[in-house]
Amino acid sequence: MKFRLAEWFRKLFQRDDAEDSEEFIPEVESLNRGEIDISNPEMRQRYVRNCCDQMLEATKEIEYATREYRLVTDYLQDMEEVDALPPSQYRPLKLAAENVLRLEHDRQYHSENLGRISDDKYEEISAYADEMPGAIEKMKKNEEYKYLVREDLRKLEGEKGAYSYQKREMQIRQASCRNMAVITIIALIFAFLMLFVLQYFFRMEVILGGVIAAAAAAVALTWIFVEFLNAKKGLKKSVNYLNQVIAKQNTVKIRYVNVENLLTYEYQKFHVHSSDELEYNWELYSAERRERRLASEAGSELGKAQEEYVRALKNARLRYPAIWLHQAYAMVDRREMVELRHDLVARRGSLRKRIQYNTDNRQRARDEVNDLVHKYPNYAQEIIDIVSTYE
Repeated sequence: MKFRLAEWFRKLFQRDDAEDSEEFIPEVESLNRGEIDISNPEMRQRYVRNCCDQMLEATKEIEYATREYRLVTDYLQDMEEVDALPPSQYRPLKLAAENVLRLEHDRQYHSENLGRISDDKYEEISAYADEMPGAIEKMKKNEEYKYLVREDLRKLEGEKGAYSYQKREMQIRQASCRNMAVITIIALIFAFLMLFVLQYFFRMEVILGGVIAAAAAAVALTWIFVEFLNAKKGLKKSVNYLNQVIAKQNTVKIRYVNVENLLTYEYQKFHVHSSDELEYNWELYSAERRERRLASEAGSELGKAQEEYVRALKNARLRYPAIWLHQAYAMVDRREMVELRHDLVARRGSLRKRIQYNTDNRQRARDEVNDLVHKYPNYAQEIIDIVSTYE
């Protein structure tokens, strides 16, 4: 993102105290010696020390502002050197600056794309980076296999229920056949008893009835026996199939438990809950690694481009090539250079006012101390001793 060089310079020379502001430069009031009892040692010494404090503070500000003034002046002279460069010398300087700006933009772009994944997660996945693609594929296959095994278990559970129901049905049919056989025999015995009573007590002819009853009982018992055999055969078949289903179900359960334990271990190993989450983390890691590599490459290329740019600045005989390294926009865009020059001129004027302001304050305080020494010679040595402690 393009920044304004004037703002950068404004921050470079700006200080926090109110004295740096052109909008607020309070006037120092003239010292009123008439309100001070010079014969009072405490008041006299405090008055002299106040004068010395003013001179010391003013001197510090003058020294600082003077250094800044010289620095700003040198920057302005550097601008004049750049403006005076012939096209043959300015062109490589501009190309070097454009290269620096381009690489700075690339590095910033890749840096802004970083942070998609936390450093802890990045380091965690980095430890398994070589095996990660295979691990994701293996986890997906295990999850698919787990789903298939679970479906097999559901189908086997359905078959188990069907054969269990068939087994109960065959057992019920066998019991029903037994009950029917008992009922048939009891009915046959009861019929023979009735026929016996009719024959011997009522002298009735019952041979035909006995034959019919015996025949009916024989047919019924035969049908019951056949049904019993069929139920027995069906029960044996149901039990056989049920045992096969249970055996197969046990095998599938073992497979299910094994794949479930394997997936649980892999989830714990990679700190995820599914292969989709692991794949998502791997994609974030891959993008982060790519951006880090590109940012590193851009940084390396930027370092080389900056060195080349500094050499071009030195060849142009600029006094502060290291500072101009951070002002490549001004080399590329003349409007930035003009705005920067205006800002520096304004700053230099502000520094000049500060120097003059503190010079006047220091001179007034110095004149006041000198005047005290001349008007009060009996306190002269004391005043000189106080002043010497500030030198």
